[in-house]
Amino acid sequence: MEHSLVIGATSDIGIWVANSLAKRGHSLTLTGRNKQKLNVLKNNITSKYNTSVSIYILDITEMETFDSFVSKFNDIPNHTFILVGYYEDQTQTRIDVKELEKTIQINFTGVAALVNRISLELEKKKSGTITVVSSVAGERGRKLNYAYGSAKAGLTTFLSGLRALLYPSGVHIGTILLGPVYTKMSFGHNLIPWLTLHPEEAGEKIVKAGLNKKDQVYIRWHWSLIMFVIRMIPEWIFKRLPAF
Repeated sequence: MEHSLVIGATSDIGIWVANSLAKRGHSLTLTGRNKQKLNVLKNNITSKYNTSVSIYILDITEMETFDSFVSKFNDIPNHTFILVGYYEDQTQTRIDVKELEKTIQINFTGVAALVNRISLELEKKKSGTITVVSSVAGERGRKLNYAYGSAKAGLTTFLSGLRALLYPSGVHIGTILLGPVYTKMSFGHNLIPWLTLHPEEAGEKIVKAGLNKKDQVYIRWHWSLIMFVIRMIPEWIFKRLPAF
């Protein structure tokens, strides 16, 4: 039986990633910050699918706990899916250094540190996959979300380099370039329906990409064209565009 680890399992998308894996017969290890939510998710999955589920409390900002977390496994799971993200009022990152630090730490530093730690164990096994959700926001700095976007840009670059480093060892690093999804994080934003996924659909697509060992993939293909156009706009024009 395949064993999968889901980091950020109680997030809106993480719940569906966990369900999608359980549907495929994977045993699961689920992490989150809220034990009550983890227990509810565990009970829901075990009642629907014939699979084993274990839970752990893990906070992506507490990097000093990563060694002890990884040491809990006799054998690190074959597949890891990381669904950690943080997006609050971006105007606060201009005036509150704590908010800027939190945005970067949750979206980049903490995730990179955990991926690095887990990948060391997979490298010893010479097999395994780590699939990480990044964002199309990291492909160019925009007025509305440059702090969040810069963290995701750093994450995407980090994963690209690690993917190349670990390729000879048989370990696969996958990057999911996610666009908008109807979640608590996106609530209140002006979303375009035909470009926005529902969490269940996003979870299924993320699992398929991860298990198929996709290197770097746009979950909705339209974003590859949209971001190509955005990247091609000269900076002297781009800086004059209205916020979007």
